Amino acid sequence: MQEKSVVTIEVPDEFDNQRLDIFITRMFDMIPSRSFATKLIENKKVKIDNKFFKSSYKLKKNQIAEIDFSFLNEINKEPVGERIPLNILYEDEDLIVINKEAGMVVHPGAGVQSGTLVNAILAYTGMTLPSLGGPVRAGIVHRLDRDTSGVMVVAKSQLALTHLSQQFAEHSQTRIYHAIVYGKLPKIEGNIETWHGRDLKNRLKYSVQEEGIGKKAILKYKLLKEFGNEEFSLVSCSLYTGRTHQIRVQMAYLGNGIVGDSLYSKIPDKLKNKKELFATVTKSSPRQMLHALHLGFVHPRHGNEMKFTAPYPVDFQNLYDLLQVKCN
Repeated sequence: MQEKSVVTIEVPDEFDNQRLDIFITRMFDMIPSRSFATKLIENKKVKIDNKFFKSSYKLKKNQIAEIDFSFLNEINKEPVGERIPLNILYEDEDLIVINKEAGMVVHPGAGVQSGTLVNAILAYTGMTLPSLGGPVRAGIVHRLDRDTSGVMVVAKSQLALTHLSQQFAEHSQTRIYHAIVYGKLPKIEGNIETWHGRDLKNRLKYSVQEEGIGKKAILKYKLLKEFGNEEFSLVSCSLYTGRTHQIRVQMAYLGNGIVGDSLYSKIPDKLKNKKELFATVTKSSPRQMLHALHLGFVHPRHGNEMKFTAPYPVDFQNLYDLLQVKCN
């Protein structure tokens, strides 16, 4: 069955009085920028309560937004190298380990044909990279969401692509993420094991499914720090599987959505009532506060164990520092 091209969604509370173009950009991972969202709006691909508006239109909570994504057809053409700065943690003849910044899409796809990590890697290496899924996925072994920052490995050789892909498929590599989430965790540490698949109401989202539907998703979490009176927590998440949006979906399912995640997180009423704190945190969280901190794998050529850590980016560290002051 073909998936619906028009997505209908109710405007969440946190977008009350926000611009329409900001809402579109923040709500959907595939929209790379506000200028791209503006093009959508100008081409009458967005309706609010069944009417067309300008990008500057100020939304009201509970309005109904309809976005037509029918034009977002992936073009599997040869990507062009672009000179985009990269934060390289390690490089050898087989692979490159980078600290990806938030806002960068990993590879060209629906609606995004430039400015991606693949474009940057191709320009940096000046070589043709091996691929598992056509030229647009050159060198890509695994992915991070557009607005998730942190450590990634890219294959430069066929040997690396084959061996690293096998490690990720078998979940034998180590992946640890840090996230700033809403509320108090139910336990200091625990495991989350769910079934993971497309959300039935919104094809852009994933959700926890009934047992046996979709794919099994396993995550281990551990509380690192609490802020204030059960208002926020810093949590470490170890992935045993690598499903799309897995940490974002499972933390929301646990009741501790990631701060800044407009697609999945529900903001606690307790926080909304603290208007000054709520406004400050919202302003300081332009994206989901999720960071791929650590990646470990076996080197495909010499078999040594490789471990890499990406320090917190500025926005993540700033929010951490802010919560230290405002909530303690």
